Amino acid sequence: MRLINSQELAVKSTLEQPKNTQVDNVTGPNTALALMVRPSKPKRGASHILLEEIADSLFRGPAKVDHGIDLLIRETHACRLSQGKALAQIPDIAVPHMLEGREGAKALIVFDGALVDALIEQQTLGRISAAPRVERPVTAIDAALSMGFAVSLTSKLAEVSVDRRDAKALTGYSCGSSQTDRAALSLSLSEPAYDVLKVTLDLGPGLKTAQAILLFPAAKEVEKPKPKKINPAMVAALKDCDLQVTAHLPSIRLPATTLLGLEEGSVIPLPQDILFRTHLCDRDGVLIGKGRLGQLNGCRAFRLDGPEQSPMNEVPLEQVAQLPPDVEVTQTSPDVALPPLNDLPPEVSPELPPELSPAELPAVP
Repeated sequence: MRLINSQELAVKSTLEQPKNTQVDNVTGPNTALALMVRPSKPKRGASHILLEEIADSLFRGPAKVDHGIDLLIRETHACRLSQGKALAQIPDIAVPHMLEGREGAKALIVFDGALVDALIEQQTLGRISAAPRVERPVTAIDAALSMGFAVSLTSKLAEVSVDRRDAKALTGYSCGSSQTDRAALSLSLSEPAYDVLKVTLDLGPGLKTAQAILLFPAAKEVEKPKPKKINPAMVAALKDCDLQVTAHLPSIRLPATTLLGLEEGSVIPLPQDILFRTHLCDRDGVLIGKGRLGQLNGCRAFRLDGPEQSPMNEVPLEQVAQLPPDVEVTQTSPDVALPPLNDLPPEVSPELPPELSPAELPAVP
């Protein structure tokens, strides 16, 4: 009998410990690394719901009317996938038909082997056989005999796109050539993402189960601007604030001699229609609107022009003062009769009463 010393026992216990415990702790099902590499769900939007809704009319009508095939839609599923994942949905045994769209856009209609066999049987035998499919690669003959159904689907797609306003992204496509070369197919479909519709068909019904796939360039959805968050308390406080606005009459031109001769009590004649060309500005000189100055219910008033004439442009008061005048005052002789002063504010002439009677101002229509 051989005795085992303590050193041999320690080495043996070390060798019998479970391995890869650290790896298991890193890549377990509930670890952070596993959560980071989980596949994301395909994106769905309004364009995918549209594809699923039109699938029945898109396939059943052309199949029955143009090709004499009765079929039922068993399942539809649409989603948005990247270019690589979208092409990976195409079965190994399938015939892809290219669709040519506007501005070089390219889409794809794919028939799997069972659907291709059913189309050939209908054209050659006049019926669909219930015999199981013999696995074989697709040929150029398969592509040619299934082209008619692709053309029918494309024509029906154009009709549906006209009837529905939300199907503008599906308009303008025509059936092109078949493309069985997968390498060339990936070069032709160069968009970064595609809307993919997978349709499961019951042919006969009950004779064969087939699948068709449609790929369209991902519809560009306009993002709605996010509404700005406004503090209700701040809005209520601003509504109670008093804002100062000022009505400014347009500028006029005066000769230099007139300006040099101005003194306290001088009267500057103004055009008769100047009240109709008044500008309303805030305290910073920003133009609020244009209108006319007058009186209403015994008080001085300002009537704004229509919204098409007062777009709330942020025009500084300095620019308003530089607007070209309509009248040039050149008469300086005291013998020349001046316009009446009943529209002038009281501070213009010391001979006017302290406060101008509102009745003397023209009424605002």
